[in-house]
Amino acid sequence: MAGSDGRNWRESGKLRAVATLDAAVAMVVEVLRRLLFKPLAPRPDQDPGRILVFRIGNVGDVVAATPVLSAIRLRFPKAHIALLTSPGMPGALGAQELIRPGSLVDSLIVYHNPDISTWTGRWRLIQRIRSQRFELFIELSNIVAPFRQVMQSMLLARLAGCRHAIGFQVAPSRRFPRVQALHIPFPRESERLFRDIAPSLDLPHSGSGRLAIDAGDHREVSQLLERKGVSAADRVVVVHVSAKRPANRWFADRFAAVADSIQIRHGMRVVFTGAPAEQELIQQVQGYMRTPSLSLCGELGLLQTAALLERASLYLGNDTGPMHIAAVMGTPIVAIFSARDFPLQWYPHGNGHVVLRQDVPCSPCFKNVCDVGLTCLDRIGTDEVLNAVEQQLARDHTARSDGPQPAPVRLRVLSGNSSDDGKFAADR
Repeated sequence: MAGSDGRNWRESGKLRAVATLDAAVAMVVEVLRRLLFKPLAPRPDQDPGRILVFRIGNVGDVVAATPVLSAIRLRFPKAHIALLTSPGMPGALGAQELIRPGSLVDSLIVYHNPDISTWTGRWRLIQRIRSQRFELFIELSNIVAPFRQVMQSMLLARLAGCRHAIGFQVAPSRRFPRVQALHIPFPRESERLFRDIAPSLDLPHSGSGRLAIDAGDHREVSQLLERKGVSAADRVVVVHVSAKRPANRWFADRFAAVADSIQIRHGMRVVFTGAPAEQELIQQVQGYMRTPSLSLCGELGLLQTAALLERASLYLGNDTGPMHIAAVMGTPIVAIFSARDFPLQWYPHGNGHVVLRQDVPCSPCFKNVCDVGLTCLDRIGTDEVLNAVEQQLARDHTARSDGPQPAPVRLRVLSGNSSDDGKFAADR
């Protein structure tokens, strides 16, 4: 008992230290923001006419921001809203492949890391932004944004001539990650972004943040499926077996077993998706299967993938970009999560999804490549995934709602520390 009390006291001390550090950093950031920028006018007739939203990252980062982009669009229907964004290196996928100008935003300003690798390149980008005379700068900070990066964003907004700026948030400290993972309920990324700026702008809840796909996207997908023997009447399940980080990838033979079951028991067509570089992994999964399956690897753009997911009865896959696309398109999800990150942070936006995640003592590790045999993923067995798939397919998903608020994710608790193993927890 004494040992337990001592451990609890030490953990409480660590949590207080983290909270104190985070609060101090947040105070410094807020003081600097108030010194550099003017407060927003409280009257609607004085709303800014030109707004620049800053969000960098790849597919998952961008899609996690679409719900709050929807809210900004609803709040400022007459404003010109531009998205300043970068996917990183040239060739990487990001907002340019996901967001059509005129939908969530009116225009995009895209740059890549080499473009700002010199002072000349940085000044050229600032001049490009400054020429468009934006009044309000909205920072949608990255989930791991360090203090230096947030200060750079603040300086960018100032040099670009924006009179008002909000949203600057330094990432929470990752000190004592195990204690934080056990005791701090981190919000999902879509909710964090909304929470950071909603009070300052009086934002309405946005709904799903659905991507703007059109009839042409649906037509391309339908024609491609028909050429491969899938009719309009066939129900499909999209399976995505890869992920950018190897530490997020469940096992090929287990995906194969689940895919076989879907096709044999439900008569549904399994469709694998992925980038061209993921073809080998998909072929490995198909090699384990006893039934024929269809791969559209490398044959769909991101908006066509969104159209396919909107048609699908279910998304099954890892924690990766297409999972987030499925969420905003209203597709039911069974998501298999490693424990590399804090719980909840990257769970899919919206309602009615099933997330399978196994807690382990080394979580969260934040590693891209696991060096202990993917222990957390290994504890998620085929039976657990099959049960989740069965429950999702048994539900009536014919009416997909773009409801007014981001509802809680339905979780399946698989934590080794929980008495709820193998049972569905209440919505939370």
